[in-house]
Amino acid sequence: MDAVYSTLPSISKKNVDGIILVLSCQKHRNTRLKEFSLRKTNYDNWEVIYVIGDLFLKQNYKLDGNLLYIRCEDSYLHLLKKLALAIKSLKELFTIKEGILRCGDDLIFNEDNLIKFIKYKKFDYWGQSPSKQNYKCIDKNSLKNIRDDKFMVFYYNKHKEDFSNPQHGMMNMNIKTLSKYTMRPDIYEAAGVIFYLSNKACDIVISHMERINFDVLSYDTFTKSYPYTIEDCGISFIMYYNNIDFIDGQFFYDTPDKNTIAKHTNKYK
Repeated sequence: MDAVYSTLPSISKKNVDGIILVLSCQKHRNTRLKEFSLRKTNYDNWEVIYVIGDLFLKQNYKLDGNLLYIRCEDSYLHLLKKLALAIKSLKELFTIKEGILRCGDDLIFNEDNLIKFIKYKKFDYWGQSPSKQNYKCIDKNSLKNIRDDKFMVFYYNKHKEDFSNPQHGMMNMNIKTLSKYTMRPDIYEAAGVIFYLSNKACDIVISHMERINFDVLSYDTFTKSYPYTIEDCGISFIMYYNNIDFIDGQFFYDTPDKNTIAKHTNKYK
């Protein structure tokens, strides 16, 4: 489906310091979004926006209160596309001073710590890595080290019903075809549960994804792999390829740190 955005009529933008972006889907609208939604829609001028894909939306996006519908496949495989298009849409809807805190839809937030975080001085790409390490891409050729990551194959083996969901846009795919796209750069990154992207990083995500027409199955000739099928891995590849360092912070979720922002429930898989 064509993901290129047309020029929209001029609209009055709301000025915000940042966006708390909660990525969700139609499957979890009546489960996770009902149980785990934040109490407020704005925290210290950080707007809370919940994002859902709608492949059959007539316009590029629709903002209904704090619920943003994106014309996009609503699948797990297309999560990076949904995030990139959501960021692009939010840039059209808001004047954002700092950046975007990307969150999963199954988090229980410590709101006091959330407010502390949004007041911090932030890095361009900031999150929590299982490796507990920062990452600086000194030599871009290191991105050519690739690995066979069957994460999506394992996921869809357990969720075969997703292939037949019209909203997912995957009716012409199956486990066999998905297995062709498992090679990706062998890099570590911010876990996809929750991470922060500055305006600079967001602009890089948009421009990079525009170059590949937001196609998560795009083959990357530099690494000779498919870097975009897993959202958090795709974000890290885009950041490192464009010389943005990753800064690790062990307080984003599920840590004993007194400043931990959220608990990851992983409920309603």
